[in-house]
Amino acid sequence: MPKADRINILCKLAKANFEQNLPLSFKQANEALQLGQTLSDGRGKAMAFATLIHLFVWKKDLKKAYSCRDSAMYYAKKTKDPVTIGFVWFRNGWLDLINDDNDQSARKLLKALDYFKGHGASEYESTIYHYLASFYSYGNDPAKQTKYANLCYQAALESKQVDALNNAYFTIGQTYFDRFKANPNNRTLLDSALMINKKSLLLAKQQEGRLLLRSNTAAIALNTANTYFQYFPAAYRDSAEKYLDVAIGIATKTNLHEVLLNCYGMRSEYAMRDGRLNEAEKILLDGLNKADGVVSMPLTKARIFEALAKIAEKKGDSQLSLSYLKQYFECYKQAFNEEKINSIARVEAQYQSEKKEQEIAYLQKEASFAKKLTAFYISLGVMAMAVLLFFLRSYNFKLKAAVKKQELVDQQKTAAELRAQLKEAEAIRLQTEQVLLKERGERLQKEVMAGTLQIEEKNELLELLSGKVDKESHLSFDEQMKRILNQQRKMDKDFEAHKADFFETNPAFFERLQQQANQSLTRLDLKYCSYMLMGLSNKEVSVRLGIEPKSVRMSRYRIKQKLGLGKDDDLSLFLQNQSLKH
Repeated sequence: MPKADRINILCKLAKANFEQNLPLSFKQANEALQLGQTLSDGRGKAMAFATLIHLFVWKKDLKKAYSCRDSAMYYAKKTKDPVTIGFVWFRNGWLDLINDDNDQSARKLLKALDYFKGHGASEYESTIYHYLASFYSYGNDPAKQTKYANLCYQAALESKQVDALNNAYFTIGQTYFDRFKANPNNRTLLDSALMINKKSLLLAKQQEGRLLLRSNTAAIALNTANTYFQYFPAAYRDSAEKYLDVAIGIATKTNLHEVLLNCYGMRSEYAMRDGRLNEAEKILLDGLNKADGVVSMPLTKARIFEALAKIAEKKGDSQLSLSYLKQYFECYKQAFNEEKINSIARVEAQYQSEKKEQEIAYLQKEASFAKKLTAFYISLGVMAMAVLLFFLRSYNFKLKAAVKKQELVDQQKTAAELRAQLKEAEAIRLQTEQVLLKERGERLQKEVMAGTLQIEEKNELLELLSGKVDKESHLSFDEQMKRILNQQRKMDKDFEAHKADFFETNPAFFERLQQQANQSLTRLDLKYCSYMLMGLSNKEVSVRLGIEPKSVRMSRYRIKQKLGLGKDDDLSLFLQNQSLKH
């Protein structure tokens, strides 16, 4: 078998195994990289480094992921194979998608499609159409979402790959579900979403031996169960339980502990609906025991402990509720710290990548200059020999040699000017690096200040909860606890208001926003505006508010509508302009 084909097979095996055996995937990708080293063409190394991008992101090592991206792009320039080049651009755009840079991601994914067209890469095309459809989900642009979902399905059929078809069903089902959420009275859309999801689950069951990625199937089963939970009466609980069993079975086998905890959370909600509080608590604790020590999910665990605190409060066990609440704060604090560390790592990785690109550009210019200089010296030597020959033959040739010499002087002058331009380019590069470092420092300082303020507020809350119970008080223990919990809720509200005020640079900023929106902005809308003015990303806002990133994207869309902004208007730029007005 040719080495290039072996490399492609190893890369596909690495992708197939990452969910269940990540170390094996790394071993296969590195083996592909070693094979690529033996080829003069950059095709094998580009494919191997692009595969490692995906594996390092899954391992949560963004620094190495960016390093592999730079290497993949370097070797992609050393091959003419369009599928390999397209695959590198695909993984490049996917890395931007992971870092919540949708505009940059879309540009690179569309470029990858251009390379794939007409080269039998339908499986990759289908995956790209899936991501493009996701950019327009949650009501952002239903027409474009539907367009890319249909293209995803068509490409999946052409590929004849079970995973691609299963992913296409997932994409189409999400399209119907998003349209239903925008028009809840049209139950036909919800029925269509359920039908597509069930079709996907049936395909996964029938083709279980050929299906490589099980995470999509687990997510579809969980979404189907959640649809019955949210939009159907209690009589449909058996249907929800059926799909929860499917999701739990897959999640247990493939270590999808995020899905597993969500399944247990939904079953706990069913028990709470029936008033079986002890059973609801037991279900959540079982879920935590199955996931504990296996994978770090502080934000999901925080939500579980918050639910446990509410159950304990309903049972009248204030002490247990306080215990769960403390664990909730610990997990939330851990999630915040992890996100802060990830943000620093992401900024550092992006900075190093941009710095490396500038260095490469400079080296290319330097190499071009050296090449021209070498050619100049060669031509100088040739012309000197010619001058000597002509000098021996006749005086006329001496005159011509003098003319040539003047031309050489002009070339040296040009070379000197080129060196001066290179020095000027180096100065500009250094100045750009200083600007990047300053911007990164300012952003990190804002994050540290905001994080420190939040930690201090939460620590004061824990000290208040542990120190305000007075055994000598005339109030009962339960009454004291209820008073403390009410104080907690008030402190949370005060904290969020103080946090927004902390970053407010113009006292009339919110007043101008309300005038623009005809007084329709809620307090929560104003809080989102404050976070966006701070420069926080959707993912950072979701961590601070304990919600899903997709909820943040929906809130941005809703605020744009209230402010009367168009679909292509930049909300963050609008807020910055409003804050600069006097």
